Order: sequence, then C-alpha cells, then structure tokens
Amino acid sequence: MHYKILGKPNNGEIMFETLTITLREGIEAALVIGIILAYLGKTNKEALKKYVYAGIIAAIVGSIATAIVIQMLKTQWSDFMGGLMYFITAFFLVTMLLWMQHTSKHIRQDIEQNMESALSKWQALGVFALTFFMIYREGAEIVLFLSTTITKTNSFVALEATVGFALETLFGYLFIKGSLKMNLGRFFKITGVMLAIIIFQLIVGGIHELSEVGVITLNPFGMSIIGPLVKDSASIVFTGILLGFLVVLFVMVPWKQIKTDGIEGIEKRKALGAMRKERNRKITVGIVAAFIIFAFVSTQISALPSGVDPKPEKMSTAGGAIKISAASASDGNLHKYVCDMQHAAGEACPMHGSNGKANVRILAMTKSDGSAAVAYDACALCGAAGYVQEGEQLICKRCGAPINPDTIGEAGGCNPIPLKYTVAGDEIVIKTDDAGEKADLFK
Repeated sequence: MHYKILGKPNNGEIMFETLTITLREGIEAALVIGIILAYLGKTNKEALKKYVYAGIIAAIVGSIATAIVIQMLKTQWSDFMGGLMYFITAFFLVTMLLWMQHTSKHIRQDIEQNMESALSKWQALGVFALTFFMIYREGAEIVLFLSTTITKTNSFVALEATVGFALETLFGYLFIKGSLKMNLGRFFKITGVMLAIIIFQLIVGGIHELSEVGVITLNPFGMSIIGPLVKDSASIVFTGILLGFLVVLFVMVPWKQIKTDGIEGIEKRKALGAMRKERNRKITVGIVAAFIIFAFVSTQISALPSGVDPKPEKMSTAGGAIKISAASASDGNLHKYVCDMQHAAGEACPMHGSNGKANVRILAMTKSDGSAAVAYDACALCGAAGYVQEGEQLICKRCGAPINPDTIGEAGGCNPIPLKYTVAGDEIVIKTDDAGEKADLFK
C-alpha cells in the first residue's frame, strides 16, 4: 500500500492529517495486540504476555532505527520491503487465527480444570514475532512521516500524533476489558472475523506492493480488482468496520451482573427493570457510536483530495507528429493531450489503434529541474486508468499510487509507460507512430 505521507505535504491535505494517519494505520495493530492479550488472559497463558510487551518494545525501537537509517542513506521505504512486511505479518496472523481456532475446541475444559497450558519456545517466538511485525509493518513509515512533518510544518503535528497513539492504546485497552466479560464462543467469533478482515487487507496490500516491483505479475483486470481495495478510501472504510466490531463487542457484553434466578416478587421486577434499562442503554450507545463511526468515515472520505484531472488538449497530428510547447508543459501543472481527429479522408492515424477506435492520451508534467517529462497517460498495471495531480505528485486514478514526476520515463510498477519524444527548440515532438505503439490500451 502506498503512502503519500512520505512526500511533501500536498495542497488541500486533510485537516488533522497526522491524527488521521496515526489513528487509521495504528488501529489494526492496537486491536490485534488487544486480541492477543485478551486471548492469552482467557486461555491461562499469562506467561506469554511478556513476549507481547517485548515485541512491542522491539518494534518501536526497530521502527525508529529503520527511519534513522533511511534518512541517513537518503532513500525511501521500498515497495519490496513494504510488500514483504505485509505478507510476513499476514502469515503470523493466519497462524494465530488457526492457533485460536484449534485451542478453542478444548480450552473450556482446561479453564474449568484451572490447568496452565504448557508453554513452548515456539509459542513464545510466535507471539513475539506477530507482535513485532504487526507494529513494525507501519511503524517505520509513520516515524518517517512524523520526523518530516514535525520539522517542516509545526509542533502541533506532534500533539496530533500523541493523541492518535493515545486513542489507539485506549481502543486496545477497552477491547481487552470488554472481552474479559464475553463468553468464549462470542469472543472467538468476533475476534476471528476481525482477524480475517485484517489478514485480507494485508494480503491485498502485499500483492499490490510486490506487483509494483514486478515480483507478482498483475494485468489491468487484476489491478482493477486490487487497486480500489488499496486506496485511502478503502483503508478508511476498513477502519470503520473494525471500529464497528469494537462497538458490537461492548453491546454484547454484560455491563452489570444482574441475577434473576432465585428471586420473586418486587425484587424480580426490579431486576428485570434493571435489565431493560441496561438493554436500552446499550442500544442507545450502539446507535450513537455507529453514527459517530459513520460520520468519521464519511467526512474522512469526503475530505480526501480528488486531484486535478485536466481536460486533454486536442493536438494536430499533421506531418505524422504532435508538437507541444515545452514552456506550456513546464508550468508545474499536469497536461494531457489527444489527437484532434482532423485527418484527411482515408488517412489512418496510429494514435487510434488497430481498429481506429482508440485515442491515445499523452501526459506532460514538470520535473524538479524545471524540464517537462512526457509519457502515456497509462501504466502497465492499471492500463489506461490515467493519473491526476495532487500537489507536486501524480496519483494513479485506479490504485492511488503516488508517482514522483522525476521518475516519469522510467518503466515499471505504476509509473506512466515511457513514450519516445525529442525536444526541438522550444517544442516537444512526438511521432504519431511512436505514440501509436500503445494505442490499443486506450480502446
């Protein structure tokens, strides 16, 4: 999954973006850690909790160390490392889910007999590894983001980040406290579904990241499925779903222990009245919480920058070439160009593809050195979905991948497909035969 947080802040960014990012990216980790601790507490494996805490500390230290090394080397968190972290974390989450399902079959008897399950070095290593990778997966990128924004903007960002981390911790704590009152059957069902959702996110994100570096091959159809699932809007929706499960947990657990067995008359009526009041409070809290979550999701999605998608300029292809003013294409804005369709009778234009129904789109955008970069408005992964401009970056319209304009012309991943062109004086010249090589993508 790509993060625009590693680049320069874009115009029109989300208000309280730091709070949103730290909360959104950390809620999964907080809830998974909460599930682990709650599970260990409910299954008489208290001795394993120290490995959870050790994993948390190791992940925080590792995230900070990684961010420092990346900044010292003046490089970036690579797509390959991001994809690898996704799949490693997904692997340990799957093993945890299978472990929970296996253990749940006989854990009731163990608890009733007050038996402490035997601990093995593999269980300890698994708990430590899962905790470590769950936090480290996002930790390094979040630390990089914070180190950049705190120095480049203002110290209020640090307060936003602190609030975000505090809310994550609160969610994890509330999950643990609430799950202690829940019966085992419901606990395993709810946590199982939550883990399945997170595993799905991790696998989808990992596939996208590794497809960017060519480790996994995806065609445009495959990316049409994967792409929307890794966009910021999808991440916000998944966060809302996880928060919704947290609300379900608190609605389902008993807030007060109200007994009606063995009592009669007025005392029983009082007890039944108390139960009705608790049920009504739960319904009220559930409705309010659902409204708040819906408001959070909808406002965050609506606040996402939509980007600028300029209307393609119609250009003459007379003489078998398109000529673009280098000055106009170097004004800092994204420009797009198509054929003006003004052909002589019977003339075939390569830009319209083999069946004559395509219309190649060409983009141009300014590089950091002030020169114009030219390419197809399409990529090998997402096809002719095209790009929009957000601040100084190109953003893929299908998967939301951020593209540095300085990399336009480099093949691979979600980068725009390179296009041959020459600069003659103050004009950028593109032969229609060269532009027509990928015309069938634009059918």
